[in-house]
Amino acid sequence: MRTLKAGALYFTLAFAAGWVLGPIRELWVIPRLGRTIGLLLEAPMMLVVVFAAARWTMRRLAVPYAVTTRLAIGLVARGMLLVAEAMGVLWVRRLSVPEYLATLSPVTAGVFLLLLLVFAGMPVLVDRRSG
Repeated sequence: MRTLKAGALYFTLAFAAGWVLGPIRELWVIPRLGRTIGLLLEAPMMLVVVFAAARWTMRRLAVPYAVTTRLAIGLVARGMLLVAEAMGVLWVRRLSVPEYLATLSPVTAGVFLLLLLVFAGMPVLVDRRSG
């Protein structure tokens, strides 16, 4: 149960930041600079958010450092993020997931996948000495 709670909290914090940054990217950056540049500009900010969210969640919930527990937390959060992303694509953009994936360039798809991996693994990477 602690894993689900921690994963949900971690997801919520990161998703809230993405909810703020996403419209800025979509409405102001992409029309001016393009989708690839927009994502590349947002990615470092999301990395900082993901780091801070993972660190805060692990400390706030006093999650001991155990790789399997923390990886499970990251995977729960990533699963929630993938569902939220799919719902956003379906409801906001009115695209199917395959249609959305077809709009991604190799660069944007690669960055997106890398961010998903980092998001899932970040609980393992933060506060390694705290356990």
